[in-house]
Amino acid sequence: MAIRRTSISSCFECAAVMYCYKKKQPDITREEGRARAAQCNSFHKGRVVETIKVVGRERGMSRRNAENLVIAMKAVWVADKTIRLLEGVN
Repeated sequence: MAIRRTSISSCFECAAVMYCYKKKQPDITREEGRARAAQCNSFHKGRVVETIKVVGRERGMSRRNAENLVIAMKAVWVADKTIRLLEGVN
């Protein structure tokens, strides 16, 4: 059985890399990516396969899908691992 890692050790592993750097492959070194990930305390920080709660819904969604909705301005972060969909989004 594989061990599931829950912490992020580098910005390159994070689902929010598009939010933070505005591109999928930022121009930073490995060491800088590790240092920034260790200091980061953003709601956006996390692995792409984590399940995120959605306010007002029974089911959650993956962090990757949640990040895509936030980038498209269809949802907002309200707490750690929790988003709220904006009006008109199914």
